[in-house]
Amino acid sequence: MNPALSIIVFTTLAGAAQGLAVVIAISQLLGAGLDNAFLARSLWVTVALAIVSLVASFFHLGRPMRAWRAAMMWRTSWMSREVIVLPIFILLVALWAGMLTFSARPGDVTALLPLAVIAVSALLWYCTAMIYACIRFIQEWAHPLTIVNYTFIGLASGLVLAGALGIAWGHHAFAARLGPGRSPSRRSHG
Repeated sequence: MNPALSIIVFTTLAGAAQGLAVVIAISQLLGAGLDNAFLARSLWVTVALAIVSLVASFFHLGRPMRAWRAAMMWRTSWMSREVIVLPIFILLVALWAGMLTFSARPGDVTALLPLAVIAVSALLWYCTAMIYACIRFIQEWAHPLTIVNYTFIGLASGLVLAGALGIAWGHHAFAARLGPGRSPSRRSHG
């Protein structure tokens, strides 16, 4: 198998964007105490990654000017469903980021928006994974765990990205909470 660069870029960036959005959403729902500025910047990074992945997906089409046709077969095609769900994901995350950026009060964002972002992320992972899981002649992909793999790889990418953003933007405690935790006390071997 020799996938096109555009598919690699799309899959990698879209998965990382979804993972970052889910990590931020879960952190927000669990009351991690992150300020609006950090949350908004992280969500804008998510939007940027998702938009770049969407642009990369256009390069995979034979004729990018006819990209709108990719959504026309949504009843039978997982790729068409993915093409529909990705912009919804981008719009939800942009809405959330915009509310955090331009809101004077931290409480303006309800729990519904982070929950919706998690749900749409899961749906997008499902659509992406089903594109590959439906390819029967590649036995490694035509497997129920393909969906689990896409989700875990996206979450892992999002955790790494969230930790890197936390360190880069001075939220070291947040980045530390994303790590594996402290190891048990070490005994000297002497």
